[in-house]
Amino acid sequence: MLYRWLMTGAWLLLVLLALPVQAAPQGSPEQGDVRLAIDVSGSMKDNDPDNLRASGVRLLVDLLPDNVRAGLWTFGQQVANPLAMGTVNDQWRQHALSVLPQLTRYEQFTDLESALNLATQGVRGEGRTHLIVLTDGMVDVPALSDKPARDRASRERIIKTLAPDLAGRNVVIHTIALSRNADTDLMRAISQQTGGLASVAEDSRALLRSFLDVLNQVAPRQQLPLEDGRFQVDDQVQEFTALIFHDQRDGPITLVSPDGERLSIDDPGVASRWRHDDRYELITVPDPFAGQWQIEGPVGAGSRILIDSSLQLRSANIPATLYAHIDQPLDVWLDGMAKQGDDPSRQPVVDAVLRGAQGEITSTRLQRESDGHYRGHLDRIDQTGNAELALQARTEAFARLLTRSVNVVPVIDASLSGDQSRITLKAAWPRLTRDNTRINADLLGETLDVKPLADDRWQITLPDDLPDESVPVDLVATVALDNRILEIPLPPVMLNSDAATSLSGARLDRDAVQGEQMASSQEEGQDQPWSLQRLWHLAQENWPAARAQAMQWMQDPRAWWVAAALIVLCLLLAFRRRRLRRQRPRHRRDPSV
Repeated sequence: MLYRWLMTGAWLLLVLLALPVQAAPQGSPEQGDVRLAIDVSGSMKDNDPDNLRASGVRLLVDLLPDNVRAGLWTFGQQVANPLAMGTVNDQWRQHALSVLPQLTRYEQFTDLESALNLATQGVRGEGRTHLIVLTDGMVDVPALSDKPARDRASRERIIKTLAPDLAGRNVVIHTIALSRNADTDLMRAISQQTGGLASVAEDSRALLRSFLDVLNQVAPRQQLPLEDGRFQVDDQVQEFTALIFHDQRDGPITLVSPDGERLSIDDPGVASRWRHDDRYELITVPDPFAGQWQIEGPVGAGSRILIDSSLQLRSANIPATLYAHIDQPLDVWLDGMAKQGDDPSRQPVVDAVLRGAQGEITSTRLQRESDGHYRGHLDRIDQTGNAELALQARTEAFARLLTRSVNVVPVIDASLSGDQSRITLKAAWPRLTRDNTRINADLLGETLDVKPLADDRWQITLPDDLPDESVPVDLVATVALDNRILEIPLPPVMLNSDAATSLSGARLDRDAVQGEQMASSQEEGQDQPWSLQRLWHLAQENWPAARAQAMQWMQDPRAWWVAAALIVLCLLLAFRRRRLRRQRPRHRRDPSV
């Protein structure tokens, strides 16, 4: 009897100590909520070794407008809420900065589904809620058995159930995918469903820019053009904030006013605030002198001059997702500008420029119409990826700049099955259907059969005798829409992408191929065999996370109780086994002759 009581107690102790600590539920938010969910899985230590995510969060904290409500969640194996929802003010900002060290308390796993659920708990949809999600990995839920299936099920619930539910509750999800290991297809899917921005930071150096891109969607600000470290302040600017990016080892920054006063972090002068970070300077100047200001020192890409002014450049809604080869209409106007009559020389010139990672993609000059609005459209959008749309109005007296971060994607998504037997196509642009779209597929000069599966889905069956080399399937969509016929080239799907050579015999750059090819659908993919080489790579990738998780677990006082319970349990099992051996009847062996 005593043995049974001890066994039961040991098991209960283990169960109770192993229970995760759940984040406390939050009350219902007010309008304009901004929520951050930051991945703290062990791989973040390798992909962001300089902890630039802390600088990114600090930048958000500094630039968030007063009186909105904001909070911070972290997620790995568990979901924590170190910064509860509160009204943004100086006291809230100080509290937010004090919790930044918790971003380096690494955990195992990446439970994105739980993070989305807990970070939006209590949201009922009365006002818009912005949720910013930073992660560097795939859906990786804790599971004792059948883990690949559980990961796929969690991913599917996020796309098919959770994201539509959050969109219905007026939650806009902006995602930042850090590194190529992140599930960018998943990030883009949930951002597009909720109307948010899907930003990709190839490495930690691009992380600050991604935070700023997302912030530009959450709380857009008027700007002044910054050219060669100079910017022109007009008499309608009430305050400006200079955000100047630089490298960690760059020299000091000096701000020179029109009357020659030199402002620095040691002698800020008329600046009401000067925050120094290893990666940026944030300088706020109220009631600035009109005229040309100059920045002396390194001025990195993405630096900008944010202003408060009664004269503002406005635009109609610009979606966070644009589609390649599809024209984007623009409608822009100025608020707070005195009427200038019909004299064209006194009217501002308004330009729109779309820039991507490789430079300018397309640009246009908007035309003024009778209602005072400037209208036009962007065409020739032939690049995909993250981009910035800059709208600028300029006269001899003033200039105003408004930027929007966007994600340019193909009009149709393609996914290759794991056994390379078929390609599934799905319309990403909602206006494409099987009735107005015809898809042509070509493999080495041979036309492949494309069959519709649903109103917005098609399937290509690939031949059995595929070549051993890496080859592309070229895709073109012919669309009949708005009394026009559009020929839209789609990104090719690479077959045998792991092959070392193409048909021409040239060595392939595998990273480049993988960057261009469409990711294989996880819904249709097949599980890969667990070879020794695969296990070794997985062990190498997960060792930092496992080690960090073990160190964190050993620092928890409960860990020693768990260890004690395990020792007691092992002793009891050994005692039980020994007693059974003693009670086992011994059989007499008959002697052989």
